[in-house]
Amino acid sequence: MKWPQVALLAILCALSTPARSSPTCELTALPPDVTAKTFDMAVHLDQTLDAVFPRSDVVLLARGGQDLSRFGLTFSHLAFAVRVDGAPWKVLHELNRCRADTSRIYQEGLADFIGPTSVKADVWVIVPNLDLQKALLPLLANGSEAARRLHEPSYSAVAYPFDTQFQNSNQWVLEVLGAAMSSTKPSDLKRPTIQAWLKAQDYRPTSLHLTLAERIAARTYVPHANVVDHPAGERVAGNYSVVTVDSVVNFLKQKNVVVADFAIGRRGSDDVNTDD
Repeated sequence: MKWPQVALLAILCALSTPARSSPTCELTALPPDVTAKTFDMAVHLDQTLDAVFPRSDVVLLARGGQDLSRFGLTFSHLAFAVRVDGAPWKVLHELNRCRADTSRIYQEGLADFIGPTSVKADVWVIVPNLDLQKALLPLLANGSEAARRLHEPSYSAVAYPFDTQFQNSNQWVLEVLGAAMSSTKPSDLKRPTIQAWLKAQDYRPTSLHLTLAERIAARTYVPHANVVDHPAGERVAGNYSVVTVDSVVNFLKQKNVVVADFAIGRRGSDDVNTDD
């Protein structure tokens, strides 16, 4: 097998992504049992939030998606769940449909967000304190126009946290959190400003190591894993700083703005950890 073929095989096995040809995307209906479990989990999540945190209007939700177990990570995708004036919860998150190199901000229901996660993993719920929720709500409500100003459509799954050329889905959530925590006026929302604040506040990204074969193949075959925004030292060593679910939650806990976090799972009971 020639070297380009070896590199391609390595990146496909490691990242489970299609080749760089134009992605195709076909909507397929979930099997009935998966659909049922998805709605069961969504109802359970909704009821738990109502029962335990009735005053909450903004929480963070994390689910699986891409398999990051080789990096010791369980959850790959982070989103906001927002409730305005008692209306049903809506999920706001950045998605690159079909593993493309562009993304959009989507608003969906709880069941849409959970999807097939319901049969293979828990959903992690992170509840910010009421002060942070109060600061987040104006950014996320009313079509989330303010938070959309921090969205960069050019998508890279391994986007560098302190550069504006690309963005991954967790990075958008982090930057919206940074805007709320720094009390930045909506009219002044700019990604460089928020990134500078996060860096000054000691936000620490996760370091993900990609082998040489993976780095070469990513540049050639994977449209949504661009590494040109990373410092030269990271590209040479293959140790890439990336915004992950874990790094965002660790930052929030470091700043003492998390009052509870718990898993909503396939099991009948859930462990709710509160800091109250």
